[in-house]
Amino acid sequence: MIGKWMVYGIRLMLTNLGLMALGGIINSIKDIFFPVNCLNCAKEGDFVCSECLETLDLSGVFCCPVCHKQTLMGDYCEVCQPLFIDNQCSVIRYDEKALIGEIIHLFKYQYVEDLSKTIEKMLKIFLDKQKLPDFDFITFVPLHGRRYVERGFNQSEKIANLLSGLSQKPVVDSLKRNRYTSPQAKFNRQERLQNLADAFDFIYKKNDLKDKNILLVDDVFTTGSTIQECAKTLKMNNSGKVIGFSLARG
Repeated sequence: MIGKWMVYGIRLMLTNLGLMALGGIINSIKDIFFPVNCLNCAKEGDFVCSECLETLDLSGVFCCPVCHKQTLMGDYCEVCQPLFIDNQCSVIRYDEKALIGEIIHLFKYQYVEDLSKTIEKMLKIFLDKQKLPDFDFITFVPLHGRRYVERGFNQSEKIANLLSGLSQKPVVDSLKRNRYTSPQAKFNRQERLQNLADAFDFIYKKNDLKDKNILLVDDVFTTGSTIQECAKTLKMNNSGKVIGFSLARG
């Protein structure tokens, strides 16, 4: 019997082959010979079946970007000093031991790119329930080239493109990591800030971002150090408001 991790690996290999040549034929082969099961109840068909998707609280998390106190639109509370992002919105609270933890782990670390379909459903449910602050463009937290090669895709860029399709707002590739940084998960808040200091460059060559509001996408918001550093770079290059957006809030 083939274990689920082997199934995921084979599906990823076939996905890569499909991107190179055979497209829909490869997708059919994956679904027929290497079907997936719901991560929660093991029902065959989708990574998260419709019944289990309904168990997720996708009503949104709007909290102060610094102290995590709940606020109306994810703006700063009356105590914390504003930094570079103007609002912080997330779809769901992160719980490593719950279904959302497994979704993000597979998507981010096990390279299960097929989970995009599940994440798109989650985003649509969220957007049907909540109104985001107004924005003109979408951009995303970049990966360093070395990590992009290791992973094969940028999960934040994937989420940004899904949001673009749902909101009809364009995605711009505006930021680049100028150095390889250690994974943030191993650091405390102060170490995270030091690890990412001045780690991003602005690479967008047009001037149509000037004074425009930007939705800045990451996969998980924990301390906010990554997204704040990206927002700083955008603000230094004359953007308008920067709205932080993440799939999950740690």
